[in-house]
Amino acid sequence: MPSHQHEDFDPLLDTLIRFAKQCLEKQGAFLPFGVAMLADRTISHVSGHTGKERSGAPRVLQSLEGTLRATAAKDGLRAVGICVDIRFTSSPDEPKSDAIQVFLEHREGNVVNVLLPYRKKSPGQVSYAKLIAMRAEPKIFIAIQ
Repeated sequence: MPSHQHEDFDPLLDTLIRFAKQCLEKQGAFLPFGVAMLADRTISHVSGHTGKERSGAPRVLQSLEGTLRATAAKDGLRAVGICVDIRFTSSPDEPKSDAIQVFLEHREGNVVNVLLPYRKKSPGQVSYAKLIAMRAEPKIFIAIQ
């Protein structure tokens, strides 16, 4: 049975987190974006651009997931990753905080959500907490397995 870990996830996670941190430190936020690992293990960036100049995060995320599903079915991708800027709470008693959320899915069935909580200190200054990993449900490779 697949687990939430896979060796292909490390380079995807690193690529997504590095770019998200760059965006947060330079722009203060980011829209959803993704990466795909091809059969030869090269990593390709994937846009969720909807063709509309002012698309919000939910539409960009929906477009990105659709693009990744279509590409996975057509091109035989190994793994995918999606990065989203979210607000979350670890318990109902705590206030919401910001986090980089990385969803990783492998064609072998491995799936994980990784959160990197962060706090903006001042423009260009962001502090990060420890990574939190949790199981997730497949949403990209489900139609081709």
